[in-house]
Amino acid sequence: METVVKSFQTSRGALLLIGSQLVAILAGFAIHVGLTRFLSPELYGLYAVTISVLMWGELLISGSIGMMFPKVLSEGSVSPTTIWRWVWRIYLPLWVALWLGFSVASWGIAVWMRDERLMLLLLIAALELPFFGVYFSGRSLLQGLMAYGWQATVSSIWALLRLICVFAFVIVTKSVFGAIAGNSLAVALTALIAVAFVRPFLKGSETQTQVSPLSLITGIGLPVLAITLLDQITLAMDLWILKRLGQPEHAGFYGAARFFAFVPLMLSIGLYSAWFTGMCYELGRGERERAKSLMREAMRVLILGLLPFATVVWVTAKPLSVLLFSSSFEPTSEPMKWLVVAISLFTFMGFMRGALIADNEMKLPIAVAVAVTALDFALCYLLIPRYEMLGAAWATTIASGFGLILMWVLAGLRFGDFMPWESLVRVGVACFALWLFVSFWSVSGLMLLVQYLLVGVLYILLLVFLGELKSSDWHVLRAVLAGIAKDATRAIKKV
Repeated sequence: METVVKSFQTSRGALLLIGSQLVAILAGFAIHVGLTRFLSPELYGLYAVTISVLMWGELLISGSIGMMFPKVLSEGSVSPTTIWRWVWRIYLPLWVALWLGFSVASWGIAVWMRDERLMLLLLIAALELPFFGVYFSGRSLLQGLMAYGWQATVSSIWALLRLICVFAFVIVTKSVFGAIAGNSLAVALTALIAVAFVRPFLKGSETQTQVSPLSLITGIGLPVLAITLLDQITLAMDLWILKRLGQPEHAGFYGAARFFAFVPLMLSIGLYSAWFTGMCYELGRGERERAKSLMREAMRVLILGLLPFATVVWVTAKPLSVLLFSSSFEPTSEPMKWLVVAISLFTFMGFMRGALIADNEMKLPIAVAVAVTALDFALCYLLIPRYEMLGAAWATTIASGFGLILMWVLAGLRFGDFMPWESLVRVGVACFALWLFVSFWSVSGLMLLVQYLLVGVLYILLLVFLGELKSSDWHVLRAVLAGIAKDATRAIKKV
């Protein structure tokens, strides 16, 4: 019975967190699309490069706690009060040191990328790092306690505050520096809100623990941090090297394509957050078959979402890039097609690797991450000078595919066959039908939205016809939505 309850909780949490990620994506789209209208391709390229470098600093923080806190909390080995005390006494001084180090390194980064304007942009961006640590700690603590509704709320608030602050500062200052300043202010405000959300969960929780913070940091935190940093290098390396070796405007085109291609990865973070916590819970109690079932369900959801997304974007990349950004960003379309495929492959790889981490296997994921990063680095320097933006996208696609194959083999050896092959075949057939439909009906402008709506309806009908979507799927969805509505009503009444 407990396993059934946790399964329902995981499904509800996944839906809530996917919803919060959708809010983040829409807010992010509004920011990026709006900035392409306010700024020239070159200045937008500066913004994209600054954010990509800042993400590396953010991942130094999120990588060290983003899996560790939920893992130990869901396993019950550390109390929430203990975790929160570590945040202020141990981690916050480290984040302040990170801010200072990042600020010092900004000059070297600007010199390496051959643009002195980046130094001031990075100095402004670095101001957010200690606040980001507090925000992400609160979010991770809520995840570990399976308080997915509160986690989704604070994540959505962060996205909306970024949208408001970035545009407020851009409108006032009319510069890329204002956009970065607005981003930093939004993170600081969200940190205060996260602290308020966490406090009720600390009342009455046990403060004693047998686990030392040092053992957790060395056993879980540092290995996961190493993997996270290597992932960030892999996903940002193409843009960085393109900025260094390519034409100035190419970074702007590629940055726009890269942001859109990250849609499947950003959406999957919501699923991953609830799924990883559930995996840790089941494996911590020795329920390996239940954990394998969770893996199979996660793969099915990814197949249902990623395959049609990549198919439709591949065919409609050119009119889509014009609709999203402007006619001057039409060159975005070619790298966009390949980057959507690359990030989809990378997302599958991330889930398979997460299963190994949940099962306390750290060495193999680190080895694969090193191999993928090294391959991507070599391919970027080999392909970008010759093929420019396409070369950068090809490098990331090949490296991601290589990593997926390795992780698939390793996860299969540990858990057995977890891939839902029948779902893969049925979704593949449906995607082929979508490809034919979109290829023979070429549209542009706002009609593209109408086409996407019809494609969505057609896709669902095909899945029902092929037997992929069953009555049990609709029953689970109705039950989850009813639970969310009930919880939301209860929370509103308390307010």
